[in-house]
Amino acid sequence: MKRKVSAFFALLLSLLLLCGCSAAENWISELSNAFQNEGSSSREDMPVFDEIPYERPDVDGLQRRVEELEEALNAGKKMKDVTAILDDCYADYYHFVTMYNLAYIRSCQDVADAYYADEYAWCDEQLSLVGQIVEDMYYLCGLSDMAQELEKEYFWEGFAEEYGDEGEAVYDDELIALFQEESVLMTHYRTLMANPMLENDSGEEDELYDRLHQEDDRYFDTLMRFYKRYNEEAASIFIELVKVRQQQAKKLGFDSYEDMAYAYVYERDYSPEQAEDYLEGIKTWLAPLYKELDGGWSLDPSRLTANRLQRALGAGAELMGDIVAEAYEFMDSYELWDVEARSNKAETSFQNYLDEYDAPFLFLAADGDVEDMMNLSHEFGHYVDAYANYNASESVDMSETFSQAMEYLMPCYLDGVLSDTQLEELFMIKMQDTLELYVQQGSFAEFEHIVYNMDPDELSAEFLNELHLRLTKEYGYYDGYNRDYYAKSWIDISHFFDAPFYIIAYPVSNDIAMQIYELEQQESGAGLEKYLEILPREYDGLIDTVTAGGLESPFTSGRLEKVAGDLRAWLADDAAAA
Repeated sequence: MKRKVSAFFALLLSLLLLCGCSAAENWISELSNAFQNEGSSSREDMPVFDEIPYERPDVDGLQRRVEELEEALNAGKKMKDVTAILDDCYADYYHFVTMYNLAYIRSCQDVADAYYADEYAWCDEQLSLVGQIVEDMYYLCGLSDMAQELEKEYFWEGFAEEYGDEGEAVYDDELIALFQEESVLMTHYRTLMANPMLENDSGEEDELYDRLHQEDDRYFDTLMRFYKRYNEEAASIFIELVKVRQQQAKKLGFDSYEDMAYAYVYERDYSPEQAEDYLEGIKTWLAPLYKELDGGWSLDPSRLTANRLQRALGAGAELMGDIVAEAYEFMDSYELWDVEARSNKAETSFQNYLDEYDAPFLFLAADGDVEDMMNLSHEFGHYVDAYANYNASESVDMSETFSQAMEYLMPCYLDGVLSDTQLEELFMIKMQDTLELYVQQGSFAEFEHIVYNMDPDELSAEFLNELHLRLTKEYGYYDGYNRDYYAKSWIDISHFFDAPFYIIAYPVSNDIAMQIYELEQQESGAGLEKYLEILPREYDGLIDTVTAGGLESPFTSGRLEKVAGDLRAWLADDAAAA
């Protein structure tokens, strides 16, 4: 039996995001599960992943169960009868979420599979309706004569007060329509980017990704043709999304969608104002360093097959031990990962969660080189968090902390597993990526901040392109030559479309991950010990968790200056070693 908590609306909003994350420019989103496991687990009934059956969830059946609940409450049925119906309602809900995520995973495993693409789109369109049905369920219980008894025996402390006034209900037809409009727009973007076509020299249409892989010598020209053809259409979708989201925020009583995202979607314990100051700090301390060092390193990563990649992760997880080793064993035993490089596989990496089985799933877009180890470690950090905490929803920023800290820690446990050369490559890759993360993700975060604080009617493809170009210059990574690329490539950042205001979590959480790495450098095992100490998520927010764990808040004065100093020293060591 699972304990129910009161963050249900945040759950439904978070489900509107894609269920994944990865480095720099691919999709991310963290599926937030508002229901925490309390003892018994569905993991004991776990089949191997390929044997999990998919069936379209019965949303009408969930509605009928809620109607049955209403009849039972009105008839004065006994507690055991009411809670049995509630258990069935939750079972239907878990099934919906599981099928929703299973369809997404399988559509990513083969982007040419129209069946799963259609099923995922269908589930996505039903999401807001499911939210309305479950909210109705809560109000039926909160307004009933059994409200106090249900709070004590079944729900959470404060339930009766929270759902005792139907005037506080979130969902109505207007809001449902806005969520469904948002879902349609996101599906439009995903479809556009999943299989873009370009005209070849013979006047025929070819798939963009096939062209990019086949034409190494014309890669950049092909990419620019893609931006020229699709930039305005993607910008049009984005502008409509901004409009719809601003309407949602207004409907829910927020001044802006940015406020709504921080407070309601991600439940952050830091504010947009703090984030804005943080971005100014990145421009002050990290952007100059990037400008100074950009081009001062070069690396051609060595090859790493999927088989060696899997074995390396397993060996590192075993050395790390504890819940890390347990999570790996579970993942490997039930084949809950896909790390092979193959055609028709989505160009994205993520961790997703199958609620009916309490099972995370790891998906990696592999390139076949040693850099895959970093990306796999990142997603495995998400996997460990989801496995240990049953996909707890508290703080996506903490989720990113665990994933990025795993990137720093894992190479420390691969001595003798990978070659010395590969370990040196991993260290160099991670330090370079860290600096790039701050400046690039910082610019993306400011892009969103500016856009969502404007009148959407003033937005246009031309404005968005110029804004993005300006920010690449301010954050120090514009190369001075490829103007159109830096102006138009923002359409690749699926976070803008699918997970607005998630991006700030990357630099903020990386600060904590770096502190964990510094402990590991000072004393072998100390960083891992700190990682495991804060992993149980005993606090709801990022700041509370890390400060209780003896780490500094990323917003502490001087933190970004120290980050810049550490990176300067580490990258100087890289350059000397090279």
